Amino acid sequence: MIGKRLYPYFFIYPALLVYLVLFIFPTLFSFVYSFTDWNAYRDNIRFTGLDNFTKIVTNGDLMLSIGNTVLFAVVTSIGKNALGLLLAVALCSRIGMKRLFRTVFFLPTVLSFIVVGVLFTALLHPEGFLNQFLGEVGLGWLRQEWLVDRNVVMFTVSFVDVWKGTGFHMIIFMAGLLAIPRDYGEAAQIDGANALQEFFRIKLPLMMQAVSVNIVLSLIAGFKVFEQVFVLTNGGPGYASSVLNSIAFQMFGDGRWGLGTAMNLVLFLLITAISFVTLAYFKRKEVDI
Repeated sequence: MIGKRLYPYFFIYPALLVYLVLFIFPTLFSFVYSFTDWNAYRDNIRFTGLDNFTKIVTNGDLMLSIGNTVLFAVVTSIGKNALGLLLAVALCSRIGMKRLFRTVFFLPTVLSFIVVGVLFTALLHPEGFLNQFLGEVGLGWLRQEWLVDRNVVMFTVSFVDVWKGTGFHMIIFMAGLLAIPRDYGEAAQIDGANALQEFFRIKLPLMMQAVSVNIVLSLIAGFKVFEQVFVLTNGGPGYASSVLNSIAFQMFGDGRWGLGTAMNLVLFLLITAISFVTLAYFKRKEVDI
């Protein structure tokens, strides 16, 4: 009898073992090493307490990378969710060629960011297509050095990520909209509600689960940003577009593993805190269908 009760768990143990070895144990070790001077230039590892975190707080370039990470996460989350919701509403309405439009808007999601980065590096070059187009249509005053100007580079990288990721969030919003029974909308129309009232008072509250999932996923992806910056700017000019992961990557490359691990711990704490707060907030606003 005991064997029969334990039998289903035998299918879980291999996956659990892999999860422990590849995620749980490295995560626990990273907590320990973030409080040490672990590096490639010393044989012995010494406990240094909060020294690594003091360096992060007092170093202007490292604090800039934290600010850039937060800015990127907020801008891309707003952009991807706002555009994804608009596209989902449009593609769930009575328009023609829905399947074609869904495919077109979702297609950038499946592209490698290496391909996207190479494409947009050429488009956003000072003499690239975008600036030439702006000049041809009489909007030359909008021309920018999109990937070089310190004042606009993070917004440029954020725009590219929004372009690539909006289709993914569109699909989740569409699933939330299509799960709402039509009876609710028909009842609202009978009561005299217009399209905006029907959306904001009925559909949006009923699809709040999709909203919360999208916002949490977009924020997590935003805080974990690396390849977007690495491919488009490599953190430049200077440290103007550096983010937590790019700095941690640099630290590990320089052999300062303890400091790089501390940067990763800061990122982990940021993601965990914001995810819990966001989920708790939207959980209170969810409505059962």
